[in-house]
Amino acid sequence: GRGSVIGHELAANPKVGMVSLTGSVGAGQQTMAAAAPNITKVSLELGGKAPAIVMKDADIDLAVKSIIASRVINTGQVCNCAERVYVDKAIKETFMEKLVAGMKQVKVGNPNEVADLDMGPLIEASALESMEKKVERAIQQGARLLCGGHRIGTKGYFFEPTVLDCVTQKMDIIQEETFGPVLPVVEYSDINDAIAWANDCEYGLTSSVYTQNLNSAFKVMRSLKFGETYINRENFEAMQGFHAGWRKSGIGGADGKHGLEEYLQTQVVYLETKE
Repeated sequence: GRGSVIGHELAANPKVGMVSLTGSVGAGQQTMAAAAPNITKVSLELGGKAPAIVMKDADIDLAVKSIIASRVINTGQVCNCAERVYVDKAIKETFMEKLVAGMKQVKVGNPNEVADLDMGPLIEASALESMEKKVERAIQQGARLLCGGHRIGTKGYFFEPTVLDCVTQKMDIIQEETFGPVLPVVEYSDINDAIAWANDCEYGLTSSVYTQNLNSAFKVMRSLKFGETYINRENFEAMQGFHAGWRKSGIGGADGKHGLEEYLQTQVVYLETKE
């Protein structure tokens, strides 16, 4: 049944001990509201707007490969996906050339008809319309379309892998979750600006950093307000880790030891006996 009916009943029913949800921020808010009267525990994994910070000493080929893989997995419809890129001005030209070339090489199609694809269709018509509107809005606000940006064909909900340049921090494409194969790129000169811009977001699920300097990686990692940070690899969690978001990206989490503990309750017993 529909989440508004079945989901509400599950979250609001006093017989339910805990509700674990993966969904949108809106769905999480509704779940919390339904669970509140019974003070039912909730564990929520919600939206994301993952930043990828590419530093000037990064392995550019590795960064490009990892960011593209993270952006197009499941057609960008994964909360982990790299949603925005901050690249150092010193390497931006080379990085952009390789990023655009890589996105153009992404194989898109119907997996029922073609094997060895990188990306399939979006989930529904409204998702396709959303991608078209988000790209159009970004261009209206001053972004430059380097590749993609349009629907593929007239059948199905296929959208081209898209790269946007000349993007600024205040644009909607940077602030709002995209949930599709659109990648906006912001240039920076000072790493502290990149960190501040990465944190300038209501979400806090995943993030990534590309650098060959371990000290730099840890400096940035410690400053990022995200539950997960991937260093020199695509945004995809390991089952033994802990998949948990900060801020509007969720409460609690899943996977690993800490994820298991979400489903447990603590009972403390004080037993006193006579000698």
